[in-house]
Formats: sequence, structure tokens, C-alpha cells
Amino acid sequence: MGFRFVPCSILAVFSVMLGMGCGGNSASCDMRPSSPQCTDWRGSVSPVWVTQEALCRTLGTTSAGGTFTAGATCPVEGMLGGCQATQGDGSKQTNWFYKSSQIPTEADAQKKCDNKMTWIPPQ
Repeated sequence: MGFRFVPCSILAVFSVMLGMGCGGNSASCDMRPSSPQCTDWRGSVSPVWVTQEALCRTLGTTSAGGTFTAGATCPVEGMLGGCQATQGDGSKQTNWFYKSSQIPTEADAQKKCDNKMTWIPPQ
């Protein structure tokens, strides 16, 4: 048995995945100030945010905006409430809405929920 060379790209991916796991079991994609919304994921059994982070970073290059943060949830200040869905692993995804000219009231924000989501107050 000897030392085997592992390409740097594989080590980089592995390191990123381990680092994300250390951040806790929450992550967020904050689209403010471009859009009055922030999405977070809470209670993931396996907090590897590859898909969520990629989507958020893609949104960050558009007018929708998007800043991804592992180990964090969306800020409560100015939050009207959110539309929450339970994922297959039991984790919660919540699309939080913030008071703005586009969404001035809680009732306006509640209209953003589809029939598979539950409205919840800020938290």
C-alpha cells in the first residue's frame, strides 16, 4: 500500500461538503433588497446544500438577487410571515416574505403560498 494521488478537485468538493456540514442544519438564500423574499431550510438530516447554494448563486446573478448562507436562517426583522413545506427528509423549507411596496400586507404575502404549503408567522 502506498500513497495515492487524489486530484485537487475531488479534495475541494469533499472539503466544501464537510464545511457545509459543520454549519449546522440550516441554510438561507436572501433575495433582499432585490426581492422582498428570503428562503431557508431547517432541520435537514444531511446538511449538504449543493443544490440550494447553486440555485441561490444563480439567482444572485439575476435581478431576483440571492445571497446564500449555510448555518443561518432568514432575518426576522420586517418579516410578514412565510409559506412552509415539509420535504421528504422531514426538513422544512420556508419562503419568507417581507413588507415592501410589492407585498404591503400579510394577506398579500399569504397569497404567495400554494396548496402544499402552510402559512406560518415570523420565526
